[in-house]
Amino acid sequence: MALNIEPAVAMVPASGGVSNHAFTNLGEQRLVFKVKSTNNVNYRVKPVYGFVEPQASTEFEIKRTDGPPKKDKFVVQFAAASPEENDPTNAFKSTYSLGKINLPVSAVVAVVEQPVAAEE
Repeated sequence: MALNIEPAVAMVPASGGVSNHAFTNLGEQRLVFKVKSTNNVNYRVKPVYGFVEPQASTEFEIKRTDGPPKKDKFVVQFAAASPEENDPTNAFKSTYSLGKINLPVSAVVAVVEQPVAAEE
């Protein structure tokens, strides 16, 4: 079983912003996932729980609120899921994690370029 995240690193403005990613299931078995964060004050992720079908992708979104710049990470745990399951929260809680992936997140201060004055 293999789960991949693209892009594998997230960079968002410390003043707030969004980073879009996708989980790709490289295996032949349906997976269920749960996303955990080291910083629940400044970050929200949607969805927290979900399914990824075999050889398919599922998108997810990371939102950051305004706060001091720092490095954080998301830990994505995943497990095999039955095709009959339709609630990812219950499916994840009723199984054991088979693996995890770390997604590093950096909140950065945006650099604003000043216009260059034209020479006369």
